[in-house]
Amino acid sequence: METCLECKKPTETVIDKCTGDTICTECSLVISHHYIDDSQEWRTFANDDNSDRDPNRVGGPTNTLLKSGGLGTIIDKGRENTSSVSKTNLYELCRAQNLVRNTEDELIEKACREIKRISEGLGLITGVKFRACEIVSKFDGDNSKRLRREKHLNALCAAAVSTACRELKLSRTLKEISLVAGGVDLKDINKASRLIRRLVGSDQDELAAASAAPQVIINTGELVSRFCSKLDISVRETNAIREAVEKAENFDIRRNPKSVLAAVIFMICQLSQTRKRPIREIAVAAEVAESTIKNAANDMYPYASKIIPSWYASEEDINKRLGGTIGSWDAAKLTA
Repeated sequence: METCLECKKPTETVIDKCTGDTICTECSLVISHHYIDDSQEWRTFANDDNSDRDPNRVGGPTNTLLKSGGLGTIIDKGRENTSSVSKTNLYELCRAQNLVRNTEDELIEKACREIKRISEGLGLITGVKFRACEIVSKFDGDNSKRLRREKHLNALCAAAVSTACRELKLSRTLKEISLVAGGVDLKDINKASRLIRRLVGSDQDELAAASAAPQVIINTGELVSRFCSKLDISVRETNAIREAVEKAENFDIRRNPKSVLAAVIFMICQLSQTRKRPIREIAVAAEVAESTIKNAANDMYPYASKIIPSWYASEEDINKRLGGTIGSWDAAKLTA
């Protein structure tokens, strides 16, 4: 993630390895020139006449998140000792290496692998993964004991991903992160999040800092793309849902943004002339209970003609198609 001067915010960038330019993915501005590749380098130790080609790697790139830089020495016993070193001396060397081995770096590397797995499972950008690894790397010294137990390690990795998403304004709920992280308990993630705030001091607003259970900022525009993609909704319907959600912000609808979005998707799908999605599928994709969608749709129905775009459905169609469905819910409530 680099700050684009044109967009005036941190954006995802790509590197053109032919020209060495770093380019912003949003506005195509060339942020920097002459990029230096710090990845693994190949060198050839061959004769002048190139009679024997012997390419060798110089080494891996330096890891700035580790104190050792990711460089180290490994003494392997091997199954068969073909070296001139005796078994006793080899055993003493391995024992000495174990005594001076940097266990903190090994724990951080393990945590970074878990963060990479969670990020890929959630489909997050590279910037989130790097920021989460950067947060976990702060757990060194006396704080490294938090990474020794598998339960604490998974909770801290999930909390680091949640914190990184919050800082980069990406909508990922704790429930989503918990499912990908192997079913880590939400209480453990909240506890780890409070520990990260005390240790790292990540940038959050005062309300989130005072809250006992911090919530991820919900970007409704991003949720529209994600939920519509899960439900395989057409582009025309997606645009209608996006416009309806934006208009719904102007009305006094006291519902969670995810509930409002789920209700809008339901109403748009009911008006669709191609394929209607059952409320069960919408509830699974939006991670909202069916009863919540029904209640939210019932609250939003008086504003439906003003929220739903006129180019998608007329007021007569809205009253005719939605009135019967939502009206049947009200009748069922009265009989119950």
